[in-house]
Amino acid sequence: MPEFVSMLILAVVQGLTEFLPVSSSGHLVLFQALLGTREGDVFFDVILHLGTLGSVLVVYRREAARLLRLDRPALGYLASLAVGTLPAVAVGLLAKDAIEAVFASPTFAAAGLLLTAAVLVSTRAARPAPAVPGRTDEPWEPRPVASWRALVIGCAQAVAILPGVSRAGSTIAASLWTGLERAEAARFSFLLSVPAILGALVLHLADGTGRASAVSPTELASLAAAAVAAFAVGLLAIRWTALAVVQAHFWKFSGYCLVVGVVVLLVLR
Repeated sequence: MPEFVSMLILAVVQGLTEFLPVSSSGHLVLFQALLGTREGDVFFDVILHLGTLGSVLVVYRREAARLLRLDRPALGYLASLAVGTLPAVAVGLLAKDAIEAVFASPTFAAAGLLLTAAVLVSTRAARPAPAVPGRTDEPWEPRPVASWRALVIGCAQAVAILPGVSRAGSTIAASLWTGLERAEAARFSFLLSVPAILGALVLHLADGTGRASAVSPTELASLAAAAVAAFAVGLLAIRWTALAVVQAHFWKFSGYCLVVGVVVLLVLR
């Protein structure tokens, strides 16, 4: 298979699975092993993360602009995002080597997908707050998330550092279980992904600076196309997931995670 085609496949996989509750890390591990390409290519991962970061900022551009006012409501919401980010930062710094060791294991990724399936199914029993009444075209006003809720959601995000465990699935499930309203659960999860993706970018850039200087013009064009593909597919995935959360269909993604996890474990026997 041509390298350019395999890069686009991985970009589409990243864009879809970064925001659908099916684990981007698990799918990238599986697809890189299947295609036999880009395994351990830190710089390529940086490019894909840039694409998916862009999709979050576009979909939630109004929320991002509102938070940039830095008034009291915005600072309160940003503080909630900061609290939710702390657990992942702590795990990433303290267990970096151990986490990297399991990222090359398709078996571990498959087991993580089974865990994700269980987490998604559990949301059927959650009792989120009722939707806040009001017109859908009214400007969004940030309401800080209680610190204990943000911390619980952040712990779920920290667990999702492991391959196969979905970040979106874990954080939205934790948001619903702690009583956030459905639309806010999706919003908080996706806005919480911004510092998470930025943190991953910083770590990847620290590891891949030498690789960036060796990129040829042809490869640069391929990388740019991969970033655009991840961005475009990410836009669709965010809207699809947010709609599924609001319409209470979020748990149905568990079937996919269960099937893929079991099939991979059977194939690897």
